Amino acid sequence: MHKAGILAWALISAGLMAIGAFGPWMTALTVISVSGWDVQHGKAEVLLAIALLGALAVFLRRGTSSGGTWALIAGLAGAALTGYEHHHITSAIGSVSPQYETLAHALIHVGWGLDLALVGSLSLAVSGLASFFVAPDAGAVATEAPARYEPNVPTVPAGWYRDPNDDAMLRYWNGFGWTTQTAKPAS
Repeated sequence: MHKAGILAWALISAGLMAIGAFGPWMTALTVISVSGWDVQHGKAEVLLAIALLGALAVFLRRGTSSGGTWALIAGLAGAALTGYEHHHITSAIGSVSPQYETLAHALIHVGWGLDLALVGSLSLAVSGLASFFVAPDAGAVATEAPARYEPNVPTVPAGWYRDPNDDAMLRYWNGFGWTTQTAKPAS
């Protein structure tokens, strides 16, 4: 991940996935909510793990292009899981006998938690894709190429400087080390 905005987008998307794992995945009579923890044991836990690991990978690899790859992988994995659960729940609702199918659809529907997890997963995947098309921050480029040290080029220019042994005197620095030449500073 390169830009701070894309990093924030990816982390918020992973947060939406995590919130969706705790939210209702199925609602009956608009009164009873069944969370992902109750519908299929293990599915919500896996989704929560994908969201947390995706957010951690994106945050730790935010200065590299692999952060976008991890966001894309976590987003696609979360979308596949929530898409499967969405299909599974709607198929279960539709499998009610034909004379009660319309009534079942009216009374039982997919809850906002599963929808939120699906939206968060897709958003995380898109943020991962977007990170490949955004130029890196100027600070990130500067830290990638440190200055090269060359031993025969002086780092401090030659000149008269305050003597490190006697503050009342000046000593000549030749660019590589102190010489024996000293002088009194002009008053």
